[in-house]
Amino acid sequence: MDEKEKEALEKAKREAQEAIEKMATEKANETAQKLIDDKMAEITKQFEGVTSKEEAEKLKTEFNKSVQELQAKLKELKQTQGELKQKSFNENLAEAIKENEEAIKSFRKGSPEVTITMKAVGDMSIANNFPTATPFIQDVQQGLILNPYNRVWLADLLPSATSTANSVIYPKENGGEGAVAFWDKTGNKAQVDYDLTSQSAFFKWIAGYVVVEREMLDDISWLTGYLQSKLLIGLKTAENDLILNGTSDALTNPVTGLLTAATAYDGDYTDLVDMIIDAAYGQIPEKTNDFYVPTNVVLHPRDIVKVGLNKATGSGEYDLPMGSVAFANGRLSISGLDTVGTTSIDKDDFLTFDRNAAMFLRRMNPEIRMFEDATLAKANKVMFRIEERVSLAIFNNNAIVSGTVGA
Repeated sequence: MDEKEKEALEKAKREAQEAIEKMATEKANETAQKLIDDKMAEITKQFEGVTSKEEAEKLKTEFNKSVQELQAKLKELKQTQGELKQKSFNENLAEAIKENEEAIKSFRKGSPEVTITMKAVGDMSIANNFPTATPFIQDVQQGLILNPYNRVWLADLLPSATSTANSVIYPKENGGEGAVAFWDKTGNKAQVDYDLTSQSAFFKWIAGYVVVEREMLDDISWLTGYLQSKLLIGLKTAENDLILNGTSDALTNPVTGLLTAATAYDGDYTDLVDMIIDAAYGQIPEKTNDFYVPTNVVLHPRDIVKVGLNKATGSGEYDLPMGSVAFANGRLSISGLDTVGTTSIDKDDFLTFDRNAAMFLRRMNPEIRMFEDATLAKANKVMFRIEERVSLAIFNNNAIVSGTVGA
């Protein structure tokens, strides 16, 4: 046969197969399935011996006649046995696997490919193949509440600067002698001597990471944004801790925190609010010769609530010093000092300072990156990493005062 005759023969064979398969989708009990299988085998065998276009056309005519007879038999079966039950995809697949059980068991590496062919097209409906799919086709509203961003962070309060080196050298005030005074035109004018020391602020890493399974990012649409938000909140919390407590790497150029550098409260008051006001407006101006003016106070969140809900001992009424303390919308102001709440300071402790007595230094801004290296890829996981390089410069310890209630 020439190429056109071969092409016509193959087309006739495909039409026969497609017609049989089409009928197979409309019936599925054992009797009807046997009729279809037998007729399919018969037609296939006949086509294998065809050598000319004329024979193919003759077989096609006979095939159409056979199809009509088969349809009549199936109609009769339907009338006598009722509606034919269609098998599901899983049922047909199970039958195909069972028929090829021996080939599957004997399959070894290097063996010829095992081909499993299902006799009928299965019903791929949700009801038949995925009866527990309801949670996956419902629309779910994720009501997860993220931490608010309208918080006051210490790094946002302090003056800031950037650097491209691994450390910053700066001058720090260390007292002095003499003072500017009235001159009556006799003798020498008053001499003033300011003492300074050279300090170094070394940049430190603040970093963290989280590893998640790859499919979680695909299946949970909001997870990526959630992880980034939580990591950022964690970074800012770590910043607060660094600013207050510094670092503990004593042998490798540690960063000194505000609490470590602070001068202890030296007044006579014992109540928290009284101590804060005295430290801010009494001790700091006295020890710095009125050079520094207090701006902020740092308290544990529990102590903010304790001050805001202070009650009179006798009457039990809420009792805040008139004009000195205000507590509204969760924000506490003590004599004009903006309060910062953080769990990085212990309860019953306080810190008050002039923000200009310190500077927050950045070598690298916060960076969030996603990684999928060879090790993670083997486990089908990805990593989110957040990090920054920062440090802290403190210019005068006397402009920073700390204390403990009842100390």
